[in-house]
Amino acid sequence: MLSKSVLAVALTGLAVTVEAYWRLPCSLIQTGRIDAVINPGTISPHVHKIVGASNINPNSTYETLQNASCTSCSIQADKSAYWTPQLYYNHPNGTYEEVANSGTTVYYLGRGDNRTNAIPFPPGFKMASGDNFARSYNSTAKTYLDGRNIADRISFACLDYNHPTPEQPGLNQTTCPDGLRAQVHFQSCWNGKDLYVDDNSNTHVAYMSGIDNGVCPPTHPVQLLHLFFEVLYSMDSVVQSPGGHFTFANGDPTGYGFHGVFINGWDIPTLTSAIKTCAYNEGSDGNIAACPTLQASVDEDYTTTCPPRAQLIDEPTRGLIAAMPGCNVQTFGPEPATDATQFCPPGTPLPHLNPIDTSKTPKPATVPAVGAYQSLGCHSDNSTLGRALAGPTYTDIKNMTVQNCVEYCSSKHFTFAGVEYSQECYCGRNLAYGSKALDGAQCDMACKGDKSQVCGGSGKVSVYQRAGRYRRAVV
Repeated sequence: MLSKSVLAVALTGLAVTVEAYWRLPCSLIQTGRIDAVINPGTISPHVHKIVGASNINPNSTYETLQNASCTSCSIQADKSAYWTPQLYYNHPNGTYEEVANSGTTVYYLGRGDNRTNAIPFPPGFKMASGDNFARSYNSTAKTYLDGRNIADRISFACLDYNHPTPEQPGLNQTTCPDGLRAQVHFQSCWNGKDLYVDDNSNTHVAYMSGIDNGVCPPTHPVQLLHLFFEVLYSMDSVVQSPGGHFTFANGDPTGYGFHGVFINGWDIPTLTSAIKTCAYNEGSDGNIAACPTLQASVDEDYTTTCPPRAQLIDEPTRGLIAAMPGCNVQTFGPEPATDATQFCPPGTPLPHLNPIDTSKTPKPATVPAVGAYQSLGCHSDNSTLGRALAGPTYTDIKNMTVQNCVEYCSSKHFTFAGVEYSQECYCGRNLAYGSKALDGAQCDMACKGDKSQVCGGSGKVSVYQRAGRYRRAVV
């Protein structure tokens, strides 16, 4: 995990501050030969571990991801999908065993000399980082201004808290008592026009001069947030023996071919607000709770409310298996792998694709009434004249519902009750004149305690009034 204030980049001796970021924990949602970016519409050559939108499949697009019933990442406003190759242990007898991994941590970092002008990933945007065919460290390909070797985008940390060792660019150390952490930095500079370029080099994006910081090349002037993946593998989950070795699902035992893929599924207003208010929030230590815009859509129980889905590709990929899925041939380098070692020959039977989850996320609805309290609809809050409801308030990040808020205000004999930000309850004897009635669609956040109910929005409150006692504040 990134430290509180500094990420030590062992390969270059650099140290860079990382206080301005948020850290998105994600659990597994799908395992299989799926890659909707590099191999859309077909079965991928190798197995990926996928986190994010529940309906991810070979045909996924931004539009279809919006219909996911949930996401295995904590922020429910993010229906993106993120994936990396599966790691196996190749036993001496030729069998392969899955190395345990529970998910991915995704960092959204406010980095770059032009970071304050970063824009949200647009709908339809996708990218990949890393070279699937690499089997050795490439010291010739450089970032803009010859800042760093592009190969530094991939690194591995063999964790031994009693005897720390420097990070490595390849899979060189595998005796890791506290796990092996695979890491990948993404491009943060965009050409401003192409959502994706299918040319194996992702030429629509480029790395900053320092990969994780610096300046963008003039060919790619648009600054994006900096994405960084951490994938933790439990190396002790398999019994290692002489003659065996670890290998990624793409036939890569070196680690130099590790890569990550991202397809955007963010709710754009939420991401836009988070960039403005949280991406440069120094001292937050990546804590989502420090960002109200993001915290409003957090599901603290995401690992259980959005568990792994049944495999879409009908073939063995988990546990102990007889052969690595696909037609991948392990290549040990230093020469790059070739198409012949990655793809099945023409005519090779493909495994069956199971039914795809097409269920849609139900939108929350306004509760029309709770007892004697009737809905007054959506109203603005935080006006210059004070809060819409200025009485007692409380926050419940797990169990807030309209009923709970109304009961709270009723027990204190207040005429008005209001719910906001999915988790905040406000009471009042008057509805402030500074609060304006809004289109109901602007209150669109689901209650933390009941996803079917609307509990206000960002700076917007769902107001309830005890029947027959409506009044505005006197100013």
